[in-house]
Amino acid sequence: MSLLKPSSCVQGCRSLRRLFSSTVVRSQETLEERPLVPQKVRPATHTISRSLPYTQISNAEMERLRVVPALKTFFGGNPYHDSVMSRLNRLLEKHHRLPRRVLDEREAKEISFISSAEYKSRANSGSRIRPVHYKEFVQALQKLRSIEPELMPHDVIQTLDEFTKKTSDEKKVAQSFVKTLDEFGRANTVGKRKDAVANISMVRGEGLILVNGKKMTEYFTRTLDTGKLVYPFQVVAQESEYNVFITCSGGGVSGQAEACMYGIAKALVVFNPLLKPRLRKAGLMTRDNRIVERKKPGKLKARKSPTWVKR
Repeated sequence: MSLLKPSSCVQGCRSLRRLFSSTVVRSQETLEERPLVPQKVRPATHTISRSLPYTQISNAEMERLRVVPALKTFFGGNPYHDSVMSRLNRLLEKHHRLPRRVLDEREAKEISFISSAEYKSRANSGSRIRPVHYKEFVQALQKLRSIEPELMPHDVIQTLDEFTKKTSDEKKVAQSFVKTLDEFGRANTVGKRKDAVANISMVRGEGLILVNGKKMTEYFTRTLDTGKLVYPFQVVAQESEYNVFITCSGGGVSGQAEACMYGIAKALVVFNPLLKPRLRKAGLMTRDNRIVERKKPGKLKARKSPTWVKR
């Protein structure tokens, strides 16, 4: 094996140096020419030609062109009924913590929902509404109606109005008037018992009760009567949180005391409607309508007859 000459080795090193220096300069030039911020590449828009066969269309394009039905329950047996029931069930689940009441027969007859025939007409022709479906629909609406009127949310009211039978203005039942606090933060209510009438004005305070400008113990001397005025506060455990100003007239002492009791209970509901079930359970939300029976002709009193004399 022959050894290389020193001159040839020197020439080889020089050629390598020139080659290396040229590559470094070229790389620096390319870096200087390259922009620091990468340019945005606009995605190309693909259009599908009508002449393109079905087998050559990609799955992504088919997913983009797929028709999505408006109802999520479109592929079920009753899409309209299923969508309505899912909407009602969402409302029931959303407001399940609100207090409810038991509807009597009179309230159930006052407002009637749409009939089965109208419910079928609202559904599309492909839907099959059966009596079982309509019964399920009405039961869900009745549960929404059982919410206390003072606490009924706006979305529930709109839903009930949507499915309530439309009648003339004369036949519409007037909605119960919900009392609120006045501009001074007072709850103004009226309580009645026998011939007594008590006007209540209640505000938040330290537990002061004035009856016709006098203290409660000065106006009602009996402990039984003063206990009736304090009883609504004891039911809700709020004895010293309100100041009550009462103006009562008519009837006797016991009648005025009970009239004040019913008026105070109504005022507590104005401040906090959630207290109504508790006060109703204590019998403070229903007025005692018992009055003295009138005298009949031929009788000494309402039923007392004169003493019978044989001769």
